[in-house]
Amino acid sequence: MQREGLFRTLFESSPDAILIEDQNGFILDCNPATSALHRIPRELLIGKHGSELLPPQSRVAVSREFADHTEQYEGLGVTKNGVAIPVSVRTSRIDYNGQPALLLHVRDITDRKRFEQNLLASHDELEKRVESRTAALARANEILRSEISERNRAEARRRRLEEEIRGATRMEAVGRLAGGVAHDFNNLLTVVIGRCERMLDRMDDEHPMLPDIRLIHDAASKAATVTRQLLAFGRKQVLQPRVIDLNVVVSNMKSILLSLTGEKIQLHIVNNPTLWSVEADRGQLEQVIMNLVVNAIDAMPRGGQLDIETSNVELSEAHPQFTFPIKPGQYAVVTVRDTGEGMSADTLLHIFEPFFTTKGVTKGSGLGLSTVYGIIKQSGGYISANSREGNGSTFQVYLPGLNRMAEPVHDAEVKRARDGTETILLAEDAQMVRELTRELLEARGYHIIEAASGEEAIEICRTHPGPINLILSDIIMNKMTGRELADQAVRLRPGIKVVLMSGYADEITRDHIVKTGFQFIAKPFTSNALATKIREALED
Repeated sequence: MQREGLFRTLFESSPDAILIEDQNGFILDCNPATSALHRIPRELLIGKHGSELLPPQSRVAVSREFADHTEQYEGLGVTKNGVAIPVSVRTSRIDYNGQPALLLHVRDITDRKRFEQNLLASHDELEKRVESRTAALARANEILRSEISERNRAEARRRRLEEEIRGATRMEAVGRLAGGVAHDFNNLLTVVIGRCERMLDRMDDEHPMLPDIRLIHDAASKAATVTRQLLAFGRKQVLQPRVIDLNVVVSNMKSILLSLTGEKIQLHIVNNPTLWSVEADRGQLEQVIMNLVVNAIDAMPRGGQLDIETSNVELSEAHPQFTFPIKPGQYAVVTVRDTGEGMSADTLLHIFEPFFTTKGVTKGSGLGLSTVYGIIKQSGGYISANSREGNGSTFQVYLPGLNRMAEPVHDAEVKRARDGTETILLAEDAQMVRELTRELLEARGYHIIEAASGEEAIEICRTHPGPINLILSDIIMNKMTGRELADQAVRLRPGIKVVLMSGYADEITRDHIVKTGFQFIAKPFTSNALATKIREALED
């Protein structure tokens, strides 16, 4: 009895709803908390079926739970006004007044559910924030990686430019050195070649020294070719620019190119019929094409295909073909492409440097491409090279294009120049060259007045009582240059003709020669070439 009294006390005073149902689900008893939960008087609850307190959607499930003797579950309870609230239900089998019954302990878990929902919402919000921040961090990382990549590219597009600048600086320094050396060397070669010609003129075909003199003459001529290449690389040559058609230049070279390529190499020439004209030295451009073709042939020892193509292109300052600023505008292009062995990236960095060669010291001088580079730069153009080992090479020469008709091409016939009787003032500070030049011209019938300096030549112009028909002067002399001498002589003796000679000419001298129309002859020269130039100047 005491135990039943304790149970009754707990039953009545529990804050949770407690119901007792029979095995058919009808309510046998309930505590005050049940009435408060459902807002139904106790006397009205007793006798009701327990399912009537549940929402319709939960009744079948709860009945099944009762049948399966589920110990605890959560669901929805129903209040008097029909509002469903979440509840936690714990069931257990008991004996009630001698018959089996089901004890249901029902607890309102609205606050807990609200807390769980708020917690879940907070979790969802936190998860969204984390996802948002993760996405933002990913975007920031992507931007950072992009910036780092861009910086790395810029750093690489700074280092490459620095390397090109250093290379250009080295090449410019070598060019200046080559020009200075070539000036003195060409003076010596002028003497050697000239003296050989003087001796050859005096020898008959049976003379025992004839083979030796011819050998010396040929060797000196080959040495002169090397110095011309050095000057071309250093852009120290005086060019004779003309408005020319590159298609004509390439086409006129076809026969000699075919003889070089032979049967193993297929030569294809494609000319653009609307190609812009260019202003350049025809002989120099022929040398450019010849050097590029010879290199291509050397790169195809087992044969292959050689393409020469002309085209037009508009270049901008940021043209992808070049890693340095260029002058925008229209350019005529000559492309020389081979299917040969190709070159490594490291080799490409050095191909335009003088004396750099991959052919071995016995097969190449290393001046071919450096000569090409110098000629193209001196002509106001650009050259690019692309190659990969085993995939051939492509060289492209860009020259400023002109919307003008090209001048007709005439191959000068080599013949002995006519002799003369005019008076020539010879200004040359190199004694050996001066003496030789005097002998060569006197042998042609000219009257020669010698001057060992520009100052002496000017004094002769002032004081010589007779006519002076022409001044033949070296450009590079101490104190007064040949250019300065020519300017003063023309003022002192209007109408006097001028021929300047040099184995070297700086940019100012070249421009002056072109603008003033003075005749020019490069050292070393042959006797006939000098005599021809003298006659051209006198008869102009």
